[in-house]
Amino acid sequence: MTDPASHPVGSAEWLSRVFEARVRDRIFRAHAPHPDGPVLVLLGGQPAAGKTQAQHAIHEEHPGDDLVEVTGDDLRVFHPDYVRLARDDAFAMPNATAPVSGGLVRLAVEHALAHRYSLLLEGTFRDAAMVTGTAVRFADAGYRVEVAAVATPGVISRLSAEMRSLAGGLPSIGRWTPPSAHESALEQSPSVVAALEVHSQVARVQVFSRERLLFANTRASDGAWEHPAQAAAVLRAEQHRILTDPEAVRWLRNYAGVFALAAVRPGYLGVEAAPTYLRLQADAAYMLRSLMLAPGAPVTELRGEQRERDAHLRRVLPAELMPRPRKNSPASSFQRSPSSPRQEPPSLGL
Repeated sequence: MTDPASHPVGSAEWLSRVFEARVRDRIFRAHAPHPDGPVLVLLGGQPAAGKTQAQHAIHEEHPGDDLVEVTGDDLRVFHPDYVRLARDDAFAMPNATAPVSGGLVRLAVEHALAHRYSLLLEGTFRDAAMVTGTAVRFADAGYRVEVAAVATPGVISRLSAEMRSLAGGLPSIGRWTPPSAHESALEQSPSVVAALEVHSQVARVQVFSRERLLFANTRASDGAWEHPAQAAAVLRAEQHRILTDPEAVRWLRNYAGVFALAAVRPGYLGVEAAPTYLRLQADAAYMLRSLMLAPGAPVTELRGEQRERDAHLRRVLPAELMPRPRKNSPASSFQRSPSSPRQEPPSLGL
């Protein structure tokens, strides 16, 4: 597809023109440069971790810094085919719009750096070299660099990503996340935070849950951390935390609602979504086992719902994708999910 001037969508020429004509003012118009004390806050976590909540806390801590928010997902809408893709081909949308969102993020970062705007740059923290390179570049330009990571259990963000895609129902537009994008960010983000944590040009690091601040550390005047460097460990521990019994019941209730929406959406529960739902089934099976001795937990009802989901997936998914039934496992036969057939879209790796 090309624009009216015949430059291919996503090309350098197309991106430059769209940025100048439509994106730059939308992002920067309400903000002012900070020539003497700009700040860069790198905000990261796996998709659907809850970074929006952390944004509010960060803005409250920086009332005078006039942080400009740049988020790649918000820029996908500038792809000329975004609405059709999101409505009619949600599985193709992330890859198709990635060159536009990634390219516009790069131009926004360059504009902020050139004009010394303070910046809140959101990403998924998948690429340590890319993220630390951004931190060093801004620090060398005189920015104070801070890091904020959002720590959410993977079972919660995995389900939240599907809630985000399906909650509006047809024909509204959702935002589907490729399973590989979620899982790679979940795996890599603690390593990215660890790389940032040891970097001398990072002045502050924070780890948020969805509800509160879990950890904070600031460098003293001598360049040493005020507390032991534990941000990466705190992030990893919360990402892999076992849910409490009430949390598990609530998760299973939410999953039942999400699965019902997925089941009635034409063509949704197929090869593309299979890795996510087989993984969610395995998550649900683990929680059901953990609830067997929980007083008052509606285990019989929840196990029945799990069996119904199991049966539905066996009807709609290719047999070769399905795990073999486990003997003596009434809750679920799901243990492992296959690799995603569609890989995560290219991005800045932030």
